[in-house]
Amino acid sequence: MLIGSLLLLVMVFGFILFVARGCVATQESTQVRKYVTSADSLLSDSSNAGKGELQGTLRNADGDPARLDEEALAQVTNRSEDLYLQALGQEEVPPEFEDANHYLVTALGVRSEATKRLAQAAAGNAGGFTEELKVAVEDYRTSDGIIANHFIPKVQEGLQRSGQTRDQGYLEEPVPFMDYGALGFDVAADAAPARSDPSALHSVEVQSFRIAGRALYLNGNVVLTEAAEPAFAVTVANGGETPEASVAVEIIFNTSADRQSKSATIKRIDPKGVVTTVEASGFNPGELDETSRATVEAGLVEYEKTLDDNTLAGAVTFDL
Repeated sequence: MLIGSLLLLVMVFGFILFVARGCVATQESTQVRKYVTSADSLLSDSSNAGKGELQGTLRNADGDPARLDEEALAQVTNRSEDLYLQALGQEEVPPEFEDANHYLVTALGVRSEATKRLAQAAAGNAGGFTEELKVAVEDYRTSDGIIANHFIPKVQEGLQRSGQTRDQGYLEEPVPFMDYGALGFDVAADAAPARSDPSALHSVEVQSFRIAGRALYLNGNVVLTEAAEPAFAVTVANGGETPEASVAVEIIFNTSADRQSKSATIKRIDPKGVVTTVEASGFNPGELDETSRATVEAGLVEYEKTLDDNTLAGAVTFDL
């Protein structure tokens, strides 16, 4: 009788464990699919804002800022920023897609900033607007490269790790932000996905991180006066054996009031220790005597194996 009861108890616990594992697996599968479909929706909306709205606005103006539909341009600017903030604010990113999401945020951030600068230039003279349009197109192309060469491969890796490669069908083939040829710009030679050598050493690292001209070391602390502007300068080095293109850099500044973030993209870094510096300003300072957290992330680049040097973080204190 006792043995029978014990066997029944074991069977009940086994059934409960089986059901619980099934529920966890189903939940993880749902989260993966939710992330992929959400990312696809963000990219689709971004493409619609570019090719569907911005391109038509620019084509109708024919290079003359006086002929621009300011309301339409403002709508695209706001939409681009909203999509960037949506990507930045995603809370439930499965661990398999954290690297991919970094590239998604960076690409949408590049598009948002480029469109914002373009809208600002529209208020100026025709010459200034034409030059800013050229810069914006290069930034848009850079964002296309980040998505095609970095985001999509990282999503594919995440799906393989999670055992859900079938969900790749929920992610559409990436398309350029705009049809640059239709606007009179030549098709960039680097528009096609870049081919990296998997056998070569790939190593991008944060070499230095400065705020208001002062060096911030790993887990260190910089004390600034209340009047100092928290402007950052990040030096990134390529310690690998091959050039790296579209290297994403994100600076995050967390204060008690809010989380601030700015993204930039290094178009190319040559190998063997060549460095380049990215600067970012416009951050709101923390309160007096408050210790805020500053973090910079560079990369990841394809086939990079050592990630210890890709992130540097420290504290910033505002004093009298």
